[in-house]
Amino acid sequence: MKSEYRRPPVSPIENQPLVDLGRELFFDPQISASGKTACASCHFPELGWAVADARSLNDSGKLTSRKSQALIGLGYAGQGPFGWDGRNPSLEAQAKSSIATGSMSMRDTATPVKVEIIEERLRSNPAYVAKFQAALPGMPVDLDSIARALAAFERTLEPPPAAFDRWVDGDEKAISESAKRGFVLFNTKAACFVCHTGWRFTDDRFHDIGTTDTDRGRGIELKDDASMQFAFKTPTLRSVALRPPYMHNASSPTLYEAVRHYEKGGIERPSRSPLLLPLELSEQERLDLVAFMESLSGAEPARGSR
Repeated sequence: MKSEYRRPPVSPIENQPLVDLGRELFFDPQISASGKTACASCHFPELGWAVADARSLNDSGKLTSRKSQALIGLGYAGQGPFGWDGRNPSLEAQAKSSIATGSMSMRDTATPVKVEIIEERLRSNPAYVAKFQAALPGMPVDLDSIARALAAFERTLEPPPAAFDRWVDGDEKAISESAKRGFVLFNTKAACFVCHTGWRFTDDRFHDIGTTDTDRGRGIELKDDASMQFAFKTPTLRSVALRPPYMHNASSPTLYEAVRHYEKGGIERPSRSPLLLPLELSEQERLDLVAFMESLSGAEPARGSR
């Protein structure tokens, strides 16, 4: 059972100049409409490339509707779709929508800034022009190229090695006895593994887990699919202890409360996942599950380099 969660070898980077460009752009507020908001404003390396707030501020200074997602391990997520509700078919599409119409766009103001202005900022910077040409020879410095660079960088964001990884590799003292019991519970009675599967602890699918709000999630995109109403993408549990509160709507302030949510089952409604089965845990079992999930967070923050 442990071997199913062993981390794979890190894939080699095919275009290092493109990744380096993407890293620089990720931390540069010039790619937002206001010139004040970077991708990193909502995705902090030390917080598992997410935020500790229930909501982030968008480029207009207004609260976003959902908590920002952790960006770690996306290079292993296949072709998508991406985002809490899966509205973006690729990481490139996600980057483009954030800049052009999303949280970095100022589209909800009376004077939105056109994407062409953002592109011109970078074209007027000789250092950036040189880096774009090194990374994407012959390609223009435009939104498509910006998105390609950002996506290339995001695919390199590895979860930091955690105590759990050392345990999987044979160090029996790497995690506590409580965490070991939690691991067994995770894979048996609690059945967490059904959705939080594989070494990234996510099935990359969408489920309604009965959270208490009116956000229809995947149902916004798939209006005619009854099973996708109120469904959201299963988040990775890697680095999970770094980024409370939890759920897309930050409704669980702690990992303990997240366990309690699953135990209770949330709102009963037609779209609620059939995988969300009734569950009765003892207090010790709840604490053991929390101890296990805490073992999935590395001592050092991810830094976006392989």
